[in-house]
Amino acid sequence: MDERSAHGRPVRGRLEEVQRAIAVRRRRRAMAGAAATVAALAVVGASTVALSGEQAQFAPGSATPSAGQLTGSPSDGEPTVSPSATARPVAGRKIGPFAEYSRGYRVVAVGSAPVSAKRVQLTWAVNSTDVRFFSYCPGLASKHISLDAEIAVNGEPAATSMNCLSELHQDPAGSESSLGVSVGDTVTVTYTVTGAQDMKGAGRRLPTIPAQGTLHFAVAERVPFDQYPLPARPARLDPPKPDGMASEPGTRVVHSDRADPNKAVSITMPWYRGYDFTVVPQTPGIYGVSVNGVTVLTGEVYDYVGNGPNASCQVERNDQAVCVPGLESVRDGDEVTITVTAQHATGPWLAELRSQWQG
Repeated sequence: MDERSAHGRPVRGRLEEVQRAIAVRRRRRAMAGAAATVAALAVVGASTVALSGEQAQFAPGSATPSAGQLTGSPSDGEPTVSPSATARPVAGRKIGPFAEYSRGYRVVAVGSAPVSAKRVQLTWAVNSTDVRFFSYCPGLASKHISLDAEIAVNGEPAATSMNCLSELHQDPAGSESSLGVSVGDTVTVTYTVTGAQDMKGAGRRLPTIPAQGTLHFAVAERVPFDQYPLPARPARLDPPKPDGMASEPGTRVVHSDRADPNKAVSITMPWYRGYDFTVVPQTPGIYGVSVNGVTVLTGEVYDYVGNGPNASCQVERNDQAVCVPGLESVRDGDEVTITVTAQHATGPWLAELRSQWQG
C-alpha cells in the first residue's frame, strides 16, 4: 500500500483522492488484521475476545470435569480443567476466561495456575489435529510485561513457543498440526514459563520471572463451519459497501446473485500477474476467489460486521516469480476468468477484484 501510494505524481486533487482511498482500505483491513499484530508477538493467533455469556455447564458424571473443577491440587501449582466434548454449542459461552468458540475454533481443555508456579498442565482428549493454543496472564505487575513460555506434549517439546500477555486474545494464526498426536489420543500438555520481558520502549529481558499474576492456558480444536454456533443475526443489516479499493484504476466490483447469495459469480478481465482481491460480506459464510479455477483466496467469516478475507500479490513485471504456481502459464494480457464463491451465506456480498503489476 505504501508503494502504491508513492507511485507516480498525481495532481493535488488526485493525490488527495488516492490518499483518502488508501486510508479507507487501511481502516477496513486494520480491523481484520489488528489481532495479527498481537499474534506476531504471541506467536499464536483474529479478534480480541471480550465476549460475555453464561459459563459452560456440563453433565454430572461426565468423563471430564465440570467447568471450574480442578484435576490436581492447587498446592502443586497445576490445577486443570477440561470441558466436555459433548457440551451443546452455544454462541458467546465462556470456558474460564476464554470464549468457548472463537474464529472457527473451540476451546476443549483449559488450565490455570499462579504465575509463581511457572507451569500449567492439562489433559487433552484429541478430536482434531488442527489445533491452536491460547494463553492469558491477568494480574501481571505491568501491561508491558510479556512472559516467555514453551509447550510440551507428553513431555516432548512442541514446535511452538508463546508469549503470555495481560490482555485476552484468541487469535488463531499458524498451524499446530505437527504435534505428533492422533485423533483418539489422550495426551498431557504442559505450558511452562521460561522467562519474562518488559516490552515498553526498546524492550528488555527481566532478570527474574515475576511472581504476580495468573496463568491461563487453553487448547482449541478446529470446528467445521456448519457446527459452529454463530451469533444472533442483527435485526437490521446494512448492505455491503465497497471500500477505498473500488475507486482505484482497474478494479471491478462484482455483487452476489440477488436470488441466491451462494451462487458463484464470474467475470473475465486481463491478467497482469499480480492481484488484489477483497470480499466484503454481509453475513457469516465461507468465501473464496479463484482465477481460471485456481484458488487464490479463501476465508471463513463468523460474524455480521462486514470484514471478509482479502489477498494481495504484486509481482514486478520483469520478475520471474509468480503469485500462484498454478497460474504460471498465464501471460500478461491474457483474459482470465475470476470466480467468487460463497457457502452458507444468508445475505448479499460484494467483491473487489483487480489484476495489475507493480513497477
